[in-house]
Amino acid sequence: MSRVLPRSAWTEALAMAAAMIRRRRRLALVIAGIAILLFAAIRFASRGRELGDFSVRRGTLEPSVPLVGVLLPERSDSYGASVPGVELKILWLVEEGVLVAAGDRLIQFDPAPFQRELDTARARAQELSGEAEGTRLAVDALRLKTTVDLREKVSTAELSEQELSTLVNTSAPLSAQESTNEIEQRERALAEAQAKLSGLEPFVAEGYVSQEEFRTAQARRDQAEADLRLTRAKHAALVHQTNPDLIRRKSSEAAAGRLEANVSRDRVRIELAQAQAAAGVSAARLAEANRQVAEAEKKIAACVVVAKAPGLAVHSETFDKTGEHRKIRVGDAVWGGTTVVTLPDLSAMLVEGRVPESEIHLLARGERVRVTLDAFPDIALEGRLRSIGSVGSSEKNDSRSFPVAISLDRSDPRFRPGMVARCRVIGQPVQDVLFVPIDAVRSDERGQYVLLASWLGQPSPRRVQTGASTSQFVEVKDGLRAGDSVRVAGP
Repeated sequence: MSRVLPRSAWTEALAMAAAMIRRRRRLALVIAGIAILLFAAIRFASRGRELGDFSVRRGTLEPSVPLVGVLLPERSDSYGASVPGVELKILWLVEEGVLVAAGDRLIQFDPAPFQRELDTARARAQELSGEAEGTRLAVDALRLKTTVDLREKVSTAELSEQELSTLVNTSAPLSAQESTNEIEQRERALAEAQAKLSGLEPFVAEGYVSQEEFRTAQARRDQAEADLRLTRAKHAALVHQTNPDLIRRKSSEAAAGRLEANVSRDRVRIELAQAQAAAGVSAARLAEANRQVAEAEKKIAACVVVAKAPGLAVHSETFDKTGEHRKIRVGDAVWGGTTVVTLPDLSAMLVEGRVPESEIHLLARGERVRVTLDAFPDIALEGRLRSIGSVGSSEKNDSRSFPVAISLDRSDPRFRPGMVARCRVIGQPVQDVLFVPIDAVRSDERGQYVLLASWLGQPSPRRVQTGASTSQFVEVKDGLRAGDSVRVAGP
């Protein structure tokens, strides 16, 4: 059986239902408002991301500096004409681009100019060799002759001493008789010496008889005359003077013999010294001729140029008579000192490039470098920063750059000097720092700043202090906090 509510109960129930409906309407309005705000925030955030806002992050930066360089060998040897002051024709030349080993032939020059020089030097050396031998034999002959002459002088002096002793110990009658016999002997000796001297005189002027022989003949003739005079004096002394006078005169003769022997020794020494000097001159001229022969042979040997170390053959460039710039080839003539072939050693390569002055502070010797070659983009190479130039140079845009060299950890036979190398120098990592994109940092006359993005209104400038940087990000030391949003692109 159903129960009927009284009228007052129905009225109270209706009031409560109306109140609940009003509360739900207000809640719906609140929820709708919140939904509208969330939708607006999402739309604004989407608009901010489209403008390029970036949320400041904390993490590790790995500074790097990109550069483009040229691949070059660490060592390169140059070969060409090594004889200065002479123009040589190339008869044979190694093919360009060929890998050669140590000892391989690179260049063959025409040795004809040096062959003529060698023939002349050899003929001169042969002539002087005979002359030097002649002077040496002349020294030996003079030494023998002067030795004989000196012994003769010494013997004469000794003979005078013996004669003096015999005179002292011989009786006067015997001495007188002997003196008479001796006078006759001296007269015959003089005649013979005079005859011999007279016979030599015609041959002296013609050069068949040496002056030395002629002077010797004169000395003998003079000696014969002196002996004759002496013998006659002795005879007179023996006959008309006492024995003491004869002894004193004989003593003087012995002293004269000794003096003549001493003079002969001095003359022998001088003559030998002169002959030896002449022989020395001949020997020196022969040595000079032999040196010229060796020099010509060395020049001929230099006409064949071989590699001292392995490498890739690269021909040098030259200008022909028409002014055309071309490679050196067979048939060309080059002067001494001109490089004809260069052999870069491909076993050890390096990269040379330039770094802007604004990034030089990010580099240090020994830092790692990642390298790729345009010719072989699939080959990843590693290297080390080998050197940083101390003197910069101006570029076309008035900026300055510094040269750097990078050593590669390996090479490849396919690599060639001059290939373009793209490098990235990796610096020391910077731990636990705040960073933003490089493009977010701007500069004016007061320094560096960023545009701090806001959910409401335009972004506002914020002064910052930067530190280490990479190719994309830069450290922010002061001015921002993690989570701050900065404007990267746009006004």
